[in-house]
Amino acid sequence: MGIGKGSIKTAIKEAIAISTIIAITTATSVLAANQSHVDQLVKTKECSECDLPDARLAGADLIGANVRDADLRKADLRGAKLDGAKFMRSNMLGADLRFALLSGADFLNTNLLEAKLEGANLFRANLKYANLERANLSQSSLKNADLQFAKLNGAKIDNANLERANLGLAELEKADFTNSRLKRANLRRANFSEVNLTRANLEGASLEGTTFAGANLFHTDLRSSKIDSDTFFDPKWFLVWKVVNQRLDGQTLVAADLSGGNFEKANLAGINMEDVNFTQAYLFITNLRRSNLARVKFNEANLRYADLMKANLTEADFAGAQLSDANLEGANLRLANLRESIINEETVLDRKWRIVWDIVNRGGEDRNLRGEDLAGANLRLARLRGARLLDANLSQSDLRGADFVGANLQRANLSGANLTGANLRGAVLQGANFCGATMPDGTVEKCK
Repeated sequence: MGIGKGSIKTAIKEAIAISTIIAITTATSVLAANQSHVDQLVKTKECSECDLPDARLAGADLIGANVRDADLRKADLRGAKLDGAKFMRSNMLGADLRFALLSGADFLNTNLLEAKLEGANLFRANLKYANLERANLSQSSLKNADLQFAKLNGAKIDNANLERANLGLAELEKADFTNSRLKRANLRRANFSEVNLTRANLEGASLEGTTFAGANLFHTDLRSSKIDSDTFFDPKWFLVWKVVNQRLDGQTLVAADLSGGNFEKANLAGINMEDVNFTQAYLFITNLRRSNLARVKFNEANLRYADLMKANLTEADFAGAQLSDANLEGANLRLANLRESIINEETVLDRKWRIVWDIVNRGGEDRNLRGEDLAGANLRLARLRGARLLDANLSQSDLRGADFVGANLQRANLSGANLTGANLRGAVLQGANFCGATMPDGTVEKCK
């Protein structure tokens, strides 16, 4: 008798269902802790070579426990007290140690692959040769911890404290150290290839023989860090390191790409930095006094408390820059772009340039600017409808696309100004000086 197609399909489905149940049962049994071993550990704190996979030990008091060579895969140890515990050579794959107290714990040669260690206290813990690949150590404390030869490839170590930690010869490829503190840490001969070190603090760290190929060092603090001829940075970040750590007296940095670099408290006074790219750079309390910063890009840079006194900032671009509390006294801001920059009452800015900042950021409609010196100002696209600009000096200014509808420009000096695309409809222009000015239609006015 033949078997129908419907019966075959039913048999196949039943076989698949049975196989799935067997697989789940097998997996569950594989990760089932030996209860007698769990009881032994809790009672005696001695359980070397024990079978503890998937053990439920959250919050347990296991200070100084001996759990060497144990199977702790996916064990739940959240918030457990494990200071001084011994886990050498244990298999802790996927174990949950979030917020556990692990000060002085010994994880020598331990497998912590994909372990959860967020917020854990690992102060002075021994993680030498440990496998922490793809582990999550976010917000953990690893201060003074020993991570020599450890594997941390792809690990999340953001917002962690690794001050004075020893990561010599550690493997860290593609790990995330965003906002982490590595002050005075030993990073000698460690592999930081393609690591994210955004806003990390490496101040005073030992970097001899360390490789940072392809690493992201955006706003990374490299002050007082130590390198040697075997240290490898991508060229841009090597230049940032040099600017931060070496005296630059008499040197130039013309057209250098220093975007995203951290130059906190750096002394760059009197340096020729024409056309340098400081886009999104961190220039907090940086000394740029009397420096040549013509045409420099400061877009979205943080210049809080920076000293720019008497600096040459001709045609510099400050779009989106943070200038609160900065000192720009006596600075030359001819044709500098101040649009969308941020200042406060404490920003030291000559009256002329504060007026320019106010016009480009708040508008100058109907404003009384009679007799004001706005020569060389970048007022591109400025809103000046109905403004009173009688006798004002706008010579050599960038007035492209500015709106002067109904403005009073009697006797204003507009010589050499660029008015391409400006709207002068209804403006009062009697006695205005347009000698050498580029008019709205692009023609250059002759001098009379």
